[in-house]
Amino acid sequence: MRRFIVSLFHWTLGFIIFVIGGFLILIATFFPPERLHYRIATYLSRALLWGVGGRIQIEGIYPTDQAYIYMANHASFLDMFVLAAIMKDKFTGVIAEEATRYPFWNIITRRFRAIPIRRNDRDSAIASIQIAEDRLYRGIQVGIMPEGTRTLDGRLGHFKKGGFHMAFNTGAPILPIGIEGTLRLKPKTSLHLTPGPVIVRIGHPIPAERYPCLTMEELMEEVRQQLLVLSGEVSADQSYYNEIANSSDRTLRGRHCI
Repeated sequence: MRRFIVSLFHWTLGFIIFVIGGFLILIATFFPPERLHYRIATYLSRALLWGVGGRIQIEGIYPTDQAYIYMANHASFLDMFVLAAIMKDKFTGVIAEEATRYPFWNIITRRFRAIPIRRNDRDSAIASIQIAEDRLYRGIQVGIMPEGTRTLDGRLGHFKKGGFHMAFNTGAPILPIGIEGTLRLKPKTSLHLTPGPVIVRIGHPIPAERYPCLTMEELMEEVRQQLLVLSGEVSADQSYYNEIANSSDRTLRGRHCI
């Protein structure tokens, strides 16, 4: 009974913040400057997470020197708000097409240039990735969940290649971001909310200069290894990081890369 009451309270608070905040964002998008729209979205995303019981904690520094493809693990629908809560400058994301069908929310996603993707339609998915590439060329950060769907057990799933093709095609660096806590807060299989910390760990950027030295599979594995640690699935001991770093160095030396 207590769990039900806690969930109902946080759902109600989160809904109120979402509705009021959503209207504020929509109104703001009709007035300059554009960067202010994203600042408001960031603060309102933090407020929404607070409303549903998430206490966000950020570890690491988000770089602002250029547009990145930020890749994160995916455990809850709240992950999109977690990423929006830590972003700097202009940002958007690749989101499941079905998420854009909800009234009001679909208007917000369009105003922030979100890119809907039809996951089971290869041609449509390729077209969506091309739109995301255009966003990057315009200097807008683009987020994508390489798993393509939410995990049910907290373990990192199989990666789809779309985001990595985008990286190779545009030359935009990749920033792995690990999210820990949203699976407990709101899992896919339950309507209950369990308040608690949401830890966001910002990884090491993978610069575009390294792409010629890596195959698609190697780049995917490097992002996976970072996300395993950043999401809390694998212990972040020093020897583990050394192993990954040494492996990357050997790859670079073997291909005469600098």
